[in-house]
Amino acid sequence: MVINQPLVSVIIPVHNGQEYLAEAVESIRKQNYELLEIIIIDDGSTDNTEKIARGLGPDIHYLFQQNAGPASARNTGIVASRGEIIAFLDSDDFWPPDRLTVAIRYLEQHPEVGYLLGKQMMFMERGCAVPPWMKAVGLSEPQDASNPGVLTARRVTLDRVGLFNSEYSSGEDTEWLLRANEAGVLMARLPEIVVHRRIHGRNLSVQMIQMRKENLMRITRESIHRKQGRSST
Repeated sequence: MVINQPLVSVIIPVHNGQEYLAEAVESIRKQNYELLEIIIIDDGSTDNTEKIARGLGPDIHYLFQQNAGPASARNTGIVASRGEIIAFLDSDDFWPPDRLTVAIRYLEQHPEVGYLLGKQMMFMERGCAVPPWMKAVGLSEPQDASNPGVLTARRVTLDRVGLFNSEYSSGEDTEWLLRANEAGVLMARLPEIVVHRRIHGRNLSVQMIQMRKENLMRITRESIHRKQGRSST
């Protein structure tokens, strides 16, 4: 049981995600944690995402923006949110029922911790072949992860570290984590699975993987330069 229940804002960025959006929202509604708000940020979808989102019920806060990428969509959600705690769920993934209870209990017991990461369990979408470069263990065992789907952050932490860098269409999660580390924010990893991550053709494309690699190299260089700049002053 969580003694003090802070409002949790759950932010779902979505771009042409009509296939899985309802399932993602349903997994939030099945949480054994009640004090939450659900914010869907439609990042310029051209399919039936808007119709589906607006039909999910009056408890959904739906916002549309021109396509600007997932980092921008998450930022829009953060700005629009009211919660003391912020969590993220991609529209093609879903949560286990105790995801929020586990996270909030930990933050309640460890007030010095600014944000949490956790484990993800990946699964292949039906009909999608496992690419040869993907390790089989990733589909058979929970894995430590650092993507937004496993991130739970206090609002004060986001205020301190800043929003996601919308210059990056991928790797923006790593860039944020590096800035949080540079700011001296204490992080903890939960041993539990906090998200079930769906693997399908669009998020396994060769182009996307290559772009992420290139972005991570740039992000790492920028972090090193920031540290060097501080050490020289």
